[in-house]
Amino acid sequence: MSNSNDQHESVSNDELLVEQAKRIRALHEIISRPDLSFDQQIDETLRLGCKLLGTEVGKLGKQDPENNASEFLNTIVLSDLPARRGVVLPLDKTYCDITFNSPEALVISNVEKSEFKDHPAVDFLGIHSYIGCSINVHGEKFGTVNFSNRQAVEKPFTEADKDLVNLIGSWISVMMERQLEAEELKESKDAAERANQAKSSFLANMSHEIRTPLTAIIGFADTALHEGKTMDQRLDSLKKIKRSGDHLLHLINDILDLSKVEAGEMDIEKTSVNVFRVISDIENIVREQASNKGLEFSISYQFPLPEKIHSDSLRLKQILLNLCNNAIKFTEQGKVDINVEYSDDDSELEFKVNDTGIGLSQQQIEKIFLPFKQADSTTSRRFGGTGLGLSLSKRLSGLLGGELHATSEVGVGSNFHLKLKLGEEDTKVTNFITDETQLENHNDHSHFVMDKELLSGNILLAEDDELNQELISMYLEDMGANVTIAENGQVALDSIAVKEFDLIYMDMQMPVLSGYDTVIQLRKDNCMLPIVMLTANATLEDRNMCRDAGCNDFVTKPIDEDRLYEVTAKYLKPEG
Repeated sequence: MSNSNDQHESVSNDELLVEQAKRIRALHEIISRPDLSFDQQIDETLRLGCKLLGTEVGKLGKQDPENNASEFLNTIVLSDLPARRGVVLPLDKTYCDITFNSPEALVISNVEKSEFKDHPAVDFLGIHSYIGCSINVHGEKFGTVNFSNRQAVEKPFTEADKDLVNLIGSWISVMMERQLEAEELKESKDAAERANQAKSSFLANMSHEIRTPLTAIIGFADTALHEGKTMDQRLDSLKKIKRSGDHLLHLINDILDLSKVEAGEMDIEKTSVNVFRVISDIENIVREQASNKGLEFSISYQFPLPEKIHSDSLRLKQILLNLCNNAIKFTEQGKVDINVEYSDDDSELEFKVNDTGIGLSQQQIEKIFLPFKQADSTTSRRFGGTGLGLSLSKRLSGLLGGELHATSEVGVGSNFHLKLKLGEEDTKVTNFITDETQLENHNDHSHFVMDKELLSGNILLAEDDELNQELISMYLEDMGANVTIAENGQVALDSIAVKEFDLIYMDMQMPVLSGYDTVIQLRKDNCMLPIVMLTANATLEDRNMCRDAGCNDFVTKPIDEDRLYEVTAKYLKPEG
């Protein structure tokens, strides 16, 4: 009798193995079909599971315990149940709540005969049989795959059924990981392609933008040298060379500044900034540009306004100039104005730059703060420009603790708003200007006009570039100084040893011995002469390095003649 039972059990086990092999083969056929997408493979797997397990619903769901949410993803329904993709149920009212947190598959053949007969899902969903397991994606719990019925299943779920569900769960986990990796790879590839396209577009645009002023500089230089030209024609050529050179410098500064911001190396030096002097400086530059284009330009103050704020004057001017230049560029007729107001409730100082230009659509507004982008390709051809100004202004605004945004209407004009959040150090310490009369009195006492009287003294200029030697020497000699040139740091040391000087101008980068190393050596030798560093690198780090080496001051290249005089006048006496 025992042998008969053993034989019967062996036959049953063999049948189970054959049946399970058929199930695995059926599953393999689905996941091996190249004509099915990932989503379709999951749907077909769920349909197969419903068929093999005798259930009416097969579902892949995403669970979010933190927000008590169970979201239906892929869903197969073989009845009239309203289960569909996108449905979100309270997690604690579903069996998935248990499955998600269990290391084992959950098996309920008949909920009335199980430990879960009082679970909220019984009344909430009316589900009486359920089998499911959790899914992990890259080691993190993601959700569940489960099969369910409104009635108890005809044949109770077996260990083979449990193994099948675990197998389906494992397969979906692996496939989701592969799918995510494929999507990430595609995103990386797409991002790389976009970066290459942006780089190519940027280089092409930069080539055009740089060559445009260079063409004018070289062309008008040739014109100025032409023997057949009158003096007036030559002077006109020189003015155009200067204007093109300023444009080229502005372009290069924007490129360098944006690269510094993106690298996290932009220096922000917050000091006490006179708001009205900043606006006055902007006005001096912008009013002439607007006038040349036949546009009205005005400034309006909504009093009271703080006289001073704690900010970076250079970067604040840079933002406002960019906004004003943009407004003038895209305005053919009408006006450009700056409005300044202060909100006591929010402690915010707001600068508004408004124009009556071509305007922007909402879609265009979303693009203009991206680097190397203009509102559309036609504006690049019609108006020119790199598309760097607004992107840079947006980022600088953030570094100043503010925000920049735009509103606009096509054909009507644009409004750019720069809001700066003021701290207690701004609002408690500063005076508030309350009306126009007070502002006029303030301006009468606050404007500084440089009186360029002749200076007297001996200056050593350490500079290796011959044209810079000639230019800076000319500037200094026009101020009244005597200039001795040293082409590198070693020659500078030799010159100081045999001649007395009142001031040293030292280029930072020179052959043989750099300016930086020369200054260190001079201070080591107890040389107490004032030393001003000449540098094309105007970063805070460079300035601090110069000061640490022993420099008293610095002047950046390209040389601004007014700045050069201002610094020189600190250390040389007036003539006589």
